[in-house]
Amino acid sequence: MWNWVGEHTDVLQVIVGVVTALVWVVYLHILIEGMRRQRRSEILITLGGKRDLGGRILISNLGLEPIYVLDILLRISGDRRVRTVSIAERRDGPPIEDDPSDTHTLQTPLKTGDSTDIGEIYTLLHRADPHTDRPADAMNIEELELTVVAVTAATSSVVAAKRGFAVMTQDGDTVLRPKGLYARQIRNRWARRSIEREMEKNL
Repeated sequence: MWNWVGEHTDVLQVIVGVVTALVWVVYLHILIEGMRRQRRSEILITLGGKRDLGGRILISNLGLEPIYVLDILLRISGDRRVRTVSIAERRDGPPIEDDPSDTHTLQTPLKTGDSTDIGEIYTLLHRADPHTDRPADAMNIEELELTVVAVTAATSSVVAAKRGFAVMTQDGDTVLRPKGLYARQIRNRWARRSIEREMEKNL
């Protein structure tokens, strides 16, 4: 056997070199993927409390990087129309006294594991009224979609997540039903650029 090894030393060295290179490539891939996961944003949008217009929207940062909530876009579908407005800033109208979260701005930093209560669904619709041609109370709303847009030091563009809610009538009451278990993270570069263009329209 040792004679065979001696005769094929060059071949064995090449094989060992190739195997070593493959091991390092796999290790480097695992290392890079781990770093990407650590820097990847994870924004949670949940409906707390009631499952009607009195339900409260909570935004949480589950990523390992701090984020700053830059904008919140509310998409309202109903009466055969779709309206998308920014509700991060309350520019018109008095605040709703019964909802202390109805502040002038919903922009806020969120560390890892932090969350913020941005208010009741009704409050968010109230914030959108000045930017639409019809108040929410006069609309037959069929669907709501919230898009949370944030910035982080880990990326050069915005990060975002969205979650939709179907609005239905049940036993004469308005009921909200989430369309999916979790918020959908917007990671596609073109989708994020589309969100940036939508934000520019609301400037």
